[in-house]
Amino acid sequence: METPSDRSCEHEDPRLQHTMGIVNWDALAAVACGDSQAQSFTWGELINGGYNVVRFLKINNGMDTEVVVRVPYQPLGLTDVAAETLGHRIASEVASMQYVSLHTQIPVPRVIAHNTERDGGGVGCPYMVMSKGEGIPLVMVWNDMDDTKREAILRQVVEILLQLSSLRFDSIGALFKRDTASGPEWYIAPSAKILSDEVFTYSPEGMARTFTNAFDYWIAYASRNMQRVDAKHFGCMKSLNYSLAWLHRSLIPSIYDTSLDAKGFPLIHGDFHLQNIMVIDTDTPSPRITAIVDWEFTSTVPTSSFAQYPFFIIDHPIWEDDHPLKPRNVRDQATFVRLMREAEGKTDVGGSLPLSHAFETCQGVYLFKQSVVDPFFIGPQLHTPLFKHFFGKTDTEAAYNYAFDLESSLTSGILKNKMEQLKHETAARTEAVDVLGDELITKQLTRSQFRAIIDQHLDKFAIGGEVNRWIAANYNIID
Repeated sequence: METPSDRSCEHEDPRLQHTMGIVNWDALAAVACGDSQAQSFTWGELINGGYNVVRFLKINNGMDTEVVVRVPYQPLGLTDVAAETLGHRIASEVASMQYVSLHTQIPVPRVIAHNTERDGGGVGCPYMVMSKGEGIPLVMVWNDMDDTKREAILRQVVEILLQLSSLRFDSIGALFKRDTASGPEWYIAPSAKILSDEVFTYSPEGMARTFTNAFDYWIAYASRNMQRVDAKHFGCMKSLNYSLAWLHRSLIPSIYDTSLDAKGFPLIHGDFHLQNIMVIDTDTPSPRITAIVDWEFTSTVPTSSFAQYPFFIIDHPIWEDDHPLKPRNVRDQATFVRLMREAEGKTDVGGSLPLSHAFETCQGVYLFKQSVVDPFFIGPQLHTPLFKHFFGKTDTEAAYNYAFDLESSLTSGILKNKMEQLKHETAARTEAVDVLGDELITKQLTRSQFRAIIDQHLDKFAIGGEVNRWIAANYNIID
């Protein structure tokens, strides 16, 4: 029987090499083959994703069955907490796929086998084995489709989103399943259970609870970003980042419509992108969606967060104004809204079409959400459109100038004390680097880590110097 070739491991990502080395692929293939009376199996293509290694396994059982085998990366030095999170991630994904399959007509891969234990029951790590979706990923053909074909796809996307919107839960978090004497029981657990900060840099660590209100959820999220900016990268210039984090939090009451959550919080696919939509008949006027794959990070969310255009009809933040795909996205968004109104009108005859309206007015929520969820990469790219949208600035220069003026006003007003603290810390770090060197005083230090180092070398600093002035100010050093 063929095992994964050494050639599959030739990749710069050390996580891939380590993961490939610790997995018992023969044992995993045996699990995948199950009771299929397979005579042999053949490992096919390997896909090196952002969070997982995916392999296709061809089972020679007279029917040429092909299944998808997926294992999460096993980084070197994986802690017990991070390992437990990886297991929870798989458990939640399996629960989400099973729930969607039971309660909707959305085409979802069938889970053949899975294991959430750290050693995978002898495999070496947690794993999932799933049926393979028919067809090809939509990403392979989307840009070549004409308006008619894209409308056919968008009509099906709308139906999928409406079905997901009908799955409502009483709190915000990750979906799990437990077996009881009366049958399976579905419940919502804190999203932090699948988003350990040891695994995900931008996750809302510290939010180890569920939420029953959109305001509470996003204020907790935005507040945690403020805390992260405050605590990390001690002494670095971060007044702008802190001001923006404060601004993001202040916008929340004006952009979230909690009345949309009167019936609960909808289930949202964690990565609804072109690569996770399988299609067939792409050479006909009526291409068809056959499967939605990769339900990792699926969760329940506020309806305003749910009602966002699919990413594949949204302009990328780094596109210039004359990017050739912008006119197409304008048409596709108009088509999407028309189709959503038609479909929602059939299920809410005579109603006010609240979901359609939420999609039509989603720009503010989109800009806010992307800025808050990824404040260090996507966020900076969205500063200008965010200021254009929320503060009525019609051009880039006006938006930039307004952002600068707002930061100046905040730092001399309501955020004055915090800005003075950050200024003291920058001066203290500068002196510490001069005395101890930048190999010890790195940019990655938190406030408490910096203080611990200073305490060990306090005799090296001048009594009236910046470090001792910072200590004398008695700032809170809890990270």
